[in-house]
Amino acid sequence: MKKSPQVTIADLAKELGLGKATVSLALRDDARIRNETRLRVKKLAELRGYQTNPMVAHVMSQLRSARVSNYRATLALVNLAPRQEDLLSNTTFHAIRDGFRARAVELGYSIDDFWLGDPIYRESEKLKSVLRARRIEGVALLAMNEKDHLPKEILTILPDCVLVGLGVRLVQPLIHCCCNNQYGTILNAARRVLESGQRRLGLVLQSQNDQLLNGKFSMGFRYALEEAGDRPEVAAGKVWSFQAGDSEGFFRWHESLRPEWILTNRTEIADWLKQGPAAAKKTALAHLDLDGSMAGWAGMNQHNDLVGAYGVDLLTAHLARRDIGLPRSAKTMLVESEWVDGLSMRPEEFLD
Repeated sequence: MKKSPQVTIADLAKELGLGKATVSLALRDDARIRNETRLRVKKLAELRGYQTNPMVAHVMSQLRSARVSNYRATLALVNLAPRQEDLLSNTTFHAIRDGFRARAVELGYSIDDFWLGDPIYRESEKLKSVLRARRIEGVALLAMNEKDHLPKEILTILPDCVLVGLGVRLVQPLIHCCCNNQYGTILNAARRVLESGQRRLGLVLQSQNDQLLNGKFSMGFRYALEEAGDRPEVAAGKVWSFQAGDSEGFFRWHESLRPEWILTNRTEIADWLKQGPAAAKKTALAHLDLDGSMAGWAGMNQHNDLVGAYGVDLLTAHLARRDIGLPRSAKTMLVESEWVDGLSMRPEEFLD
């Protein structure tokens, strides 16, 4: 009898639509992988009879242990937010930072934290002199939330360092970056809803967030609607620009569109709908950047922790090659999002 081929991680990854690295981490119960994904991977692995090769597992364990014990260098994690506390209060930034730190420690690197808003760095050459004194050549930039070009203080260190932006693609000048595939995030979320037969789909997001991402959210949304048959002007009218406190404006837009589903990056929309008319409480919701604090929400897990982790891989790879200074051709690494079911798909329960 012909022996059945052994199931591999690549087989599981292909069937699940995930990356091999994600499947491998999930099978090891790595905290960087969402619990729902870990359970899904393990369930399929058991169903398909996947078995870990004990020899390979032992070798990989030894390699990981060796990496942890050997100090390599210090990396700088530079907080570009206007307020230092934004790195902790913003769940996206926080998750990216945690993923970056965990991966750096795993590979044998230590981290020095810097906040560019500290008055000490008002002197243009100060950051450069501090990094040089500490012999830091690898620098990751986080919490760029106002514009997509580098502050002048960062430009002074560019010739002496490898720079990687985390979370946002920095284009002035072009440097390496690791971020979520925001265009794919909303495109896939919209397609999922449309394919379920729901055609009245709306998007609510803050214009500032969309501008920071060079329009990726609004353009991905509109493309999905046009792909499904909407005229461009009709698709554009299904986007509402969020304004804090403007619930009246929201309900005027809602009454005109009468959406069955809303994609959003603002949890406040659920509170508004709960206080709105009966028709509004029939609106299903999906968040475009889920985190563990959003009880009941469905939507897209952007795997922000992996943005940080893969950012370390990108940064250290170029450090190892001594690619110091402005890259001749910048590299962008995209992390894909994952849809997560939630109670907000059933508005009669979520908005009750």
